[in-house]
Amino acid sequence: MRLPALSTRELRNFIWLAGSKSLKEAAEKCSLSQPALSIQLKQLESKLGVQLVLRSNAQKQIELTAAGAEFLVGARHAVQILQDVIDRISPPDRHDKPQLRVACLPSLLQDVISPVLAELSKTHPHAQLSVLDGDSSACSTLLSGKKCDVALCSRPVNGPDIKSECLFSEQFWAVVRKDDARAGRDYLTLDDFTDTTIVNLTDNHAVSASLLTRSLPYIQVNTITALESMLAQGVGAAIVAHSTALTIQHPTLVKIPLADREVTRQIFLSWTASPANPLVFAFIERLRRQTERNVLGLSARP
Repeated sequence: MRLPALSTRELRNFIWLAGSKSLKEAAEKCSLSQPALSIQLKQLESKLGVQLVLRSNAQKQIELTAAGAEFLVGARHAVQILQDVIDRISPPDRHDKPQLRVACLPSLLQDVISPVLAELSKTHPHAQLSVLDGDSSACSTLLSGKKCDVALCSRPVNGPDIKSECLFSEQFWAVVRKDDARAGRDYLTLDDFTDTTIVNLTDNHAVSASLLTRSLPYIQVNTITALESMLAQGVGAAIVAHSTALTIQHPTLVKIPLADREVTRQIFLSWTASPANPLVFAFIERLRRQTERNVLGLSARP
């Protein structure tokens, strides 16, 4: 058999898959959705002409076939050889450039992360800045796996040499169509949605718990775009955090403050403290100032 065209991304993702307890965990490590990772695995098996992973729908556990175990050895060896060569031939100044990798919730990009990075790029013009957006689980996994330097999500990240602090708390907003009977209200509560289907973001854990307590029907979606589209088509209403509400600008939708005190979201800042990275601390300092300005405006209508 001829050597198939394999990418280093396919090899790395298979290595992460083999070292994970479940497909969900592997997808988070690879920064992919579970369906996308499953498709990539099937494509890899098709290229090789063998089955690499045993399917277990009941447990969703990762178990390699004999061929998969043998391929894993080769994949690890190939990736390590390439990494060693790249380390030897890379220009020395490439390693001297300061680097900052930020993982964050998508809703924080517009008003929290982007202004800070814009300011940082002016004071550190040669720095390599990158942003990886995903849900809280993905952000936490990226920081724990040393694939980013800073994470902003709805949970603190624990681990050796990782520090965390609560950056701020967010109030929540109800989002409804302009032709909804509740659209003209000054504020709403969850009790106002007794007969309404709630379109809920998967990472909205505080909202999910409240919906279950009240036995309110809801539909889970993974992205703000999907949520906005469904609401615009008349599928129920949504309860979202302040930073998420800021990103919703569809002309058919309005946002109204939610009065329920139980529904709040804390945003945690976590970072790798060792080895010390001056760029990380410069980012954190500016981020704290930026969020102080934002928090002062939390009571204003988005």
